Amino acid sequence: MENKIEKKYIPLAEYFSSATDDKIQLSFTEIETIMGHSLPNSSYLNKSWWKKTKPPLKHYLAWIEQGYYVTTIQPGYHVTFEKPSSNSNAELDSLENAKNTFITRSIETDDARDLAKLLSTLDAETDFMLYGKNERDPSVQSVRKKITNLRKNNSSSIIVAVVEGQIGGMISISGNKAPRAKHRASIYLGIIQKFTNQGIGTLLLKDAEKWAISNSIQRLELSVCKSNAIAINMFNKFGFTIDGERKQSLKINDEFENEIYMSKLLNI
Repeated sequence: MENKIEKKYIPLAEYFSSATDDKIQLSFTEIETIMGHSLPNSSYLNKSWWKKTKPPLKHYLAWIEQGYYVTTIQPGYHVTFEKPSSNSNAELDSLENAKNTFITRSIETDDARDLAKLLSTLDAETDFMLYGKNERDPSVQSVRKKITNLRKNNSSSIIVAVVEGQIGGMISISGNKAPRAKHRASIYLGIIQKFTNQGIGTLLLKDAEKWAISNSIQRLELSVCKSNAIAINMFNKFGFTIDGERKQSLKINDEFENEIYMSKLLNI
C-alpha cells in the first residue's frame, strides 16, 4: 500500500482496514486527525475529489481497497463511506460507527493541539499522572515545538492512538543521548478513560517496543503508582518486571504515594 498511495493517507487506509461497520460517517476534522495531516484544499472545495477512482490521484485507495465507497459529501463538514452490502436506510451516527475502530501511528506536528488537549484530559481524569487537574496548561506552541524536536532524533518518539476520530491515547518513549545510557528509554502511557479496556494500551506498548528495537534500544523503563494495580498488572503481562520501590516519591492530595519502578529487556 505504501507504494500505491501517499504516505500521509496510510493511517486512513489502516483505519478502514480495521473498521467493522458497513457505513461510516467522518467529519473532515476526524479524517485529518486520523491522518495526522491536513486534507488538500480541493477536498474542501470539490465533491469530485472524494469521488475520484482513477489515477493520477491515488488517495481514494485508502478506502476503495477496503471495500468502501463515498456515498455522500458535505464539503467542509463530513463524508459518508459505505460498503455495497450496507443497508442504505440505516441511521448514521459517526460516534457509534467509530467507537470500536482505532489505529496507532507516530505523532505529527499537526497533532499539537489534540495532544495538548489529551494531556489536559489525562491530568483531570486520574490521580495516577505526574500532574493533577489544572496543574499544568500545555500550550499548543510548546507541544508543537516538542513534537518537532522529537522528530529530529532517533532516541525519543510519541505514538498516538486515534479512536472515535480523535487522539484518545498515547505512549511516549524518552531516550538518552549519553553514550552509556543510549541503550535505554523511559515510557509514559496514557489513555482517556472512556477508551480503556479496548486493547489500546497493549497495542501502544507493542508499537513502542517495535520502535525501540528498530532504534537499538535494549531496555524500556517506567514508573507507576503502587496503588495503580490495574496498570501494574498490565505491564506484568507485557513482560515488565519490578526493579524496586521508591517510597514517598509523590504527594497526591496531601498523601504520600510510593512508586514502583519496572523494566523490560528487549531482544535485538
